[in-house]
Parts: sequence; structure tokens; C-alpha cells
Amino acid sequence: MNKKKLRYFAVTVLFLCGSSLFSQEILSGIEINQSVREHYHNTAGDRHRETPGLKSLAGSMLELPFFDDFSQSTVYPDPEKWTDSYVFINNNYPVNPVSVGVATFDALDNTGAMYPHASTWPFTADRLTSAPLNLNYAPEDSIYLSFFYQPQGRGDMPQTGDSLRLEFYSPERENWDIVWSVPGTDLHDFRLVMVPVTGPDYLQEGFRFRFSNIASISDMPANPGAMGNGDHWHVDYVYLDSGRSFSDTVFSDVAFVKPPGSLLINYESMPWSHFLQGRVAEMASVLNVAYRNNDNVARNVGRRFSIYNVNENKTAHSFSAGASNIPPSQTVEYSADLAYTFDAASSHSALFMVRAWLETGESDFKGNDTVAFMQKFGDYFAYDDGTAEKGYGLFGGGTENAKMAVRFSTYRSDSLKAVDIYFNQSLNNASQRFFNLAIWDDNNGRPGNLIHNSEGLLPVYEEGLNRFHRYHLDHAVAVSRVFYVGIVQTSTEFLNVGWDINRNNSSRIFYNIHGDWRNTAYEGSLMIRPVTGGSPVTSVPRKPAAEEMIRVYPNPATRFIHIELPPEIDGSSVTYKLYNRTGQMVYRATGHEQTLELSGLPPGIYFLSIETGNTLRETRKIMITR
Repeated sequence: MNKKKLRYFAVTVLFLCGSSLFSQEILSGIEINQSVREHYHNTAGDRHRETPGLKSLAGSMLELPFFDDFSQSTVYPDPEKWTDSYVFINNNYPVNPVSVGVATFDALDNTGAMYPHASTWPFTADRLTSAPLNLNYAPEDSIYLSFFYQPQGRGDMPQTGDSLRLEFYSPERENWDIVWSVPGTDLHDFRLVMVPVTGPDYLQEGFRFRFSNIASISDMPANPGAMGNGDHWHVDYVYLDSGRSFSDTVFSDVAFVKPPGSLLINYESMPWSHFLQGRVAEMASVLNVAYRNNDNVARNVGRRFSIYNVNENKTAHSFSAGASNIPPSQTVEYSADLAYTFDAASSHSALFMVRAWLETGESDFKGNDTVAFMQKFGDYFAYDDGTAEKGYGLFGGGTENAKMAVRFSTYRSDSLKAVDIYFNQSLNNASQRFFNLAIWDDNNGRPGNLIHNSEGLLPVYEEGLNRFHRYHLDHAVAVSRVFYVGIVQTSTEFLNVGWDINRNNSSRIFYNIHGDWRNTAYEGSLMIRPVTGGSPVTSVPRKPAAEEMIRVYPNPATRFIHIELPPEIDGSSVTYKLYNRTGQMVYRATGHEQTLELSGLPPGIYFLSIETGNTLRETRKIMITR
């Protein structure tokens, strides 16, 4: 039994023992990469082609040199250089890459979903295949392919049964040959690989090469809501050319290794009205960037920055941070002094593009010399960057009333009208369990009194550009200074809330399983965003007329409940589903049965879902007594 199976076998045994001693917070891999899924839909889903041979590609041959550091692509690789789109081009997963942007291999396909053939046993997952190349060269031309790779990064460690491999294509034999591979292991720095391209099989027109990974998903039968993506590998700086040697490991290039981040001290994004009130405390005094000298000699590099007001279409601020010498093979974390505060004419929202670029020598590759970040101000507070690399949840015996919460601080009195939450989809939607949305006040740096509780909610998986689902509160909730927003579970199932690993706000994240609030043990940000606005009320507001006309009675019920629908709803199209507190559907009926017989159900709290077609009309909390 491999280590991955053994680890989750132990978790399963402990879970089945039913002891609350083993309840815990856990992180899991994602099953859906929403960035890839959106890009797939936006590009009509036609980038998953695989070109089998030379004849169908006549006239599309690439010439040497071939180079790609993935700094010029987003989500999918450059179609001029690569013939498939299974890998994920990103800055989220690598640790200290050679240049900004890497190709990440995992267990998700080009649509952002788990491969249909994914298994707990090793299977072939992602591929990255070059376009055909003209390699009509002689052996003495000394052609080498080089690249950097890293296992795990900020993702999941590939096990020893998993691997990353490189294959060469012989046009004459129309066959792929494995020429290099490495077994799974834990995180290490990016390592350079040099592979010679020799022999008449490969030195032909139509030569190609491809990377691929062997992956396996986690086996967690006791917790299927946490089964997701894993076995990450990252490839960077792919270079194929003639006139090279095994010792040709020096690259005359200075490159950014990651984009800049938020210029706010505490938040990734926040309501513009709150920033205007607290700009002195919230505006950063430095602009942080990171770049690397990939050469073997010191290089003198200049640094320039600009801040562009997107909504007003003008440069708000620009400056030079001078130049300095960078030692060879060194990554520099540089903080540029920032004498500027965001300013805009609007009183509601603002958008700025923060841009940084390097001034390097003529021989340097220029594609990785510029990076940018979009600073957004709207109606919500956010600690995360909008992309989930993992999923977070509380799992195990005793977690049916467990809580998770995130601390927020305001710069003026306000009210909350909604909460945005990003849920990861899980295997077979196993995390579709009811939860309560809660807001607490502060008690000496921990969640205090419960000031709002919305019951009977389900995770919603959005596929649009706004990947968070907005849960509207039934009335606006007044907040000031410090407050907490989070989730109260109604089952022991793993809910799989999005977790951003690139923004560490662990000191602001709390969980409560056995009655006491504790800080999370994980570094990252929980993807929960409170939305401001609306007028707070002191009494429960009247529901809209259509909702008033749906009557469910009696409540509490003993044996029957009766449902009266408004005239505009066709009863034959209505489905009633009754769920218990763990999210299990225990009763289902069509609209013709508007009196539901419940005598076979034990006393307790239930949630009645009233649906028309595929639309959820509303959910009612039902109490059954005897």
C-alpha cells in the first residue's frame, strides 16, 4: 500500500471509530480549476486537439531556437508553440520559479475538471506537446533540450508511484519514446535538466517533444467531499537549440519571478468608501516585487513602476526606483518606496493597474520583464486573490455543529447585505450539505456573540465570471470595527470552502469544534467575503408577496405538513425535497402531493426545498415533534 493510500486509510479508520477526538480541520485538493474552466468556455473549448503526425502539419514547422518560459501565456500554453492545452499556466503554484509563469501538471484536464479516467491508482494525466520542429540537423550540430522542473510547489506532493516524464517523437517511426523521467517526491527548488537530441530517429523534420505526468487521486472513502486534485509538477524555461552542450546551463536573462500584490496593508480588496475613510492606515508605503538574475555574472538592472487609473483612463502615478547590481543566480525581493495614495473621483468604486518593469540589456529576453496587478475597490472585503488552490473544511466525529470564521475590520460603521463564498466542487458533489451562514461580534480577538444566522443554505458552484456565490441576507446587519463572518455546519461532512494559498491570513481565521475558538494551523486565506451596503433594520422585514403566498403549515408538525402555492405556480411542475440536518434527502414528492405525510420520520430539524423545474424556489426550516 503506497503512502497516500496508507495515510487516508488511517483517516478512514479513525472516522469509522466515531470518536470526536479525531475531528479536525483539513485542506484538500480542488476537483474543478475554475480559472481553466472559464477559459475553456470563453475559447469555445477547441484547444484540446492532439496532432498525431507530420503529414497533417505540413507547412507549420517551427525553426530553432525554441524557447518558452510561459510568461506570455494565461491559463493555456501558447498555441503557436504547443499543440494541446492540458497544463495550467499560472503564478499560483510554483515556489521561487526561474521566471514568472510556469506550466503546472496535475490531475485536471483542459476543461478544469478531474480526468474521467482519474483513479486512486496511477494514470496518465496532463500532456504538453510541442509543435513540429525542423530538426534536419547533423549530430555534430549538438542539439540540447533544457528545462527546469519542481515537484509539489504550493500544491500536492506527487508520490513515488507518480512521475513526470519527457518523450521524443520519431517522425519516421511515428512513435513516442520516453527519454527522461523522475519519480514523485516532496518539494525542492527548481532543477535544471539537460537532454541531448541525437540519432537519426529524431534529427528530422517533424520532430516533437512532450512532457506528461502520471498522477493518482487521494483515496478517502470516509470523506469523499475532500477527494480532489493532486500530484503537482511545475515546468519552466523550456529551451531547445543547436550549438549547445551539457554544460550550457547559463541564461543571459533577468526575469520577474512573480507579479506584484495588493498595495493595501490588510486586504486584497475592500469597499472604496472604507478605503477613503482609512487610507492612511491601509495604504502601503512600499511596492514589493521579486526578480531573478539567471546569468552567472552580476547584472545591473533598472526598475520602473506606474499606477494607472483604469476607470478614468489616465496614469495616476509613475516613478523610477533606480538601478542596482544583482549577484548571479540570485532572486531579489525588492521594496520600492511608494509616496502615493489611491485617489479617484468616484465615491463607490475604483480600479487601478499597478505595473512594474525592468530595464535590462539588449540581449535579455523581454517577455518576462513586465508584470502587473489589478487593484480593485468595490463593495466587499477580501483577503484572497480570487483563485482557490485548495479546499478547507472541518471533518470528523463531533463536527456537526462546528464553526469556521474570518475576522474583518471596518474603517467606519456600515451594514452587511450579503456574503460571497467560493465553494470548490468535490467528487460527485459530496460537499452538497446544508450549512448556516453566521456573523459574530468580537470578544477579545475571537468571535463573540452571534448577531446573525441564516439557516438552511447549500453550497452553490458558480461557473460564470463571478465565481463566488452571493448569499443575500434577509435583512442588513449593522457592523462596526471588528466582526466575524463564517459558517456553522449542520453535519460532519467536509464543505470544501475555497482556500487561497498565496495570501497568508491565518491569524484572522478561526475554527470551533469543541466549544473553544482556535486559529487555523494552515497558512492561507479562506475565500469568504462580506458585502457591505443596505440599511440595517431592527425587525424582521416582510417577505415579498410571492413568498408570502407559499404557505407551509403546521410548523412544528407532528404527522403532516400542508403546502399552499400561489396561483401563478403550476403545481404539477413543483418538486418537494426534505433534507435532514446532515444534508441527506429523506423525502421527495411532486407538486400533486401538496400534503406531505411525515409520520415515518424521527423528530428533529429538517429543511424543505421547494423547486420548480431546475430552479430552487425557496427553502423552509421544518420542525417535526411527537
